[in-house]
Parts: sequence; C-alpha cells; structure tokens
Amino acid sequence: MSESIGPNVRRLIAYRMSIDAVPHNGGLSDAIKFLSSKESIVTGARNARDWVKSAIEAVRQAGEPNSWKDADDESIAGEILRKVEAVKVSRIR
Repeated sequence: MSESIGPNVRRLIAYRMSIDAVPHNGGLSDAIKFLSSKESIVTGARNARDWVKSAIEAVRQAGEPNSWKDADDESIAGEILRKVEAVKVSRIR
C-alpha cells in the first residue's frame, strides 16, 4: 500500500476499525471501551490498516482472469467498499 492514502482506503480502514470495535453481537459498551483509550484506538487503526493492506494485496494476487492485478490501492478499496455496501443492502431486503 502506498504512503499516500486516498479516501476509499481511509473509508475501508475506518470500516474495518468499526467491525473490530463492535464485534458481531456487540454493543455500545464495546464501542465505548474501544474508544476510551488512545492505545486501543492506535492499535485498532494499525490492525485495520494492516488488514486493508492484506486485502488489497489478496485482490491483486487473485487467480486469472484478474482485472484488478494492476489497479491502484484506491480503486481496489473502492470496489471492496462497493461490494460491502451491496451485501449490506441485500441483508436489509
């Protein structure tokens, strides 16, 4: 992942942090606990950034045909976010 982080990569990092902060079946107390210490926020951001970096690299390394292998981080993160949003919308219906 390049040093310059665009809006899609930032959004994907924030999305991953939110999942880590409030796990499945978690609640407000989990979020408060996560946000209550600088250490947990910094660790959460670092873990989320590493996860995003790995996810983007996994997309690039996927088998052929792979139209994303030469795409930039921002494009791949945007596509991951688009797919996440599609899943969220399908769950609402």
